[in-house]
Amino acid sequence: MHHKLVKAPHRLLIRFSALWKKRFGVLPLRESIADVTQWFESPLGRALLKEEQEAISDGLQCVFGYHLLQLGINGRLDLTAESRISHRFVLHPQLESNQRLGALADFNHLPLAAESMDAVLLHHSLDFSQSPHHLLREATRIVIPKGHLIVVGFNPWSLWGFCASLARIFKSKPRWRFQYLRLGRLLDWLELLDVEPVAIYQGFFRPPLPQETAIKHLHWIEHWGKRLRLPWGGFYMVVARKDHIPLIPIKPAWQQYRPLRGLAVTRILGPAPGLRSHLRLLSPLMSMRNNRV
Repeated sequence: MHHKLVKAPHRLLIRFSALWKKRFGVLPLRESIADVTQWFESPLGRALLKEEQEAISDGLQCVFGYHLLQLGINGRLDLTAESRISHRFVLHPQLESNQRLGALADFNHLPLAAESMDAVLLHHSLDFSQSPHHLLREATRIVIPKGHLIVVGFNPWSLWGFCASLARIFKSKPRWRFQYLRLGRLLDWLELLDVEPVAIYQGFFRPPLPQETAIKHLHWIEHWGKRLRLPWGGFYMVVARKDHIPLIPIKPAWQQYRPLRGLAVTRILGPAPGLRSHLRLLSPLMSMRNNRV
C-alpha cells in the first residue's frame, strides 16, 4: 500500500507533462511547415525576413568554400543569394510548390557524408525541431574542419519572445510553438561540439505587431537598436567556425631504434648452472609433501 502511495505523485507528474507537451510543446516538423510558411508571407513575417536577410548577407561575406547547404523551416526561401559560394542547395522534409529544393531529407538524419559541406545555414530549424541538440550535432558532423555554421533563431528574451509566449497560451497554432532556445544555451552547445562563435548578430527590436503601417512607422527602432547593440532583438544569428582539426596517425618506425646494451633481452641461453642442481634437491621434497597430502 505504501509503495502505491509513493508512486502515485510520480505518475501524476508524468501525465501532467504529457498533457503539457501535447498542448504547448513543439509539434513535429512536418506539421509546422505549412503554418509557418504561410506566416512568413504575412506583413510581420516579411518584415522579419528582411532584417534576417541583411544579417545573413553580412555574415556570409566571411564564408568561403565550394558547397553551401540551407536547412530551414520554409523551403521556398533562398537566403544565400549573396554568398560567394557557387554550389548552393536546399534540403527540406516536405515537397511544396515554388520551392527551391535540392532533395527531400529528414533533418535528424542528413543524407550527406561527414565533413562534406563548407557551410551550413540553419534558418529557424532548431526552433521548430523536437530534438534541436541532435539536429545541431548532425549539422556539425557534415561541416568540414574550419568550415562555418550559421544559426538563426528567435530570441526568447525580447518583446518577440514575450508576445509569442502569450500567444502560445491563447492560440494553438504551430507558429508560436517553438523551442525558445536562449542564445547562451546555444553557445554552450556549440562549445561542446568544438565550434567557436565568430560573430553574433541581433535584429528586429520592434514589437511584433501584425499591422503593416505600424511596422513601417516603428522602423526607427531598428536603427537605434543596431547602433546601441541592444541584447533584446527579436532574432539572433550566430556565425561559428568548426575548430576540429583532423589528425593523421603516424606509426613510428620502431626498427630504427636499437635497444640499449644491458636493458633488453636479446637471447635466452637457458637456466643458470647452479639453478639446475638446486631444482634437483627440491624435487624429492616436493614429491614427499604431495604424498602426505
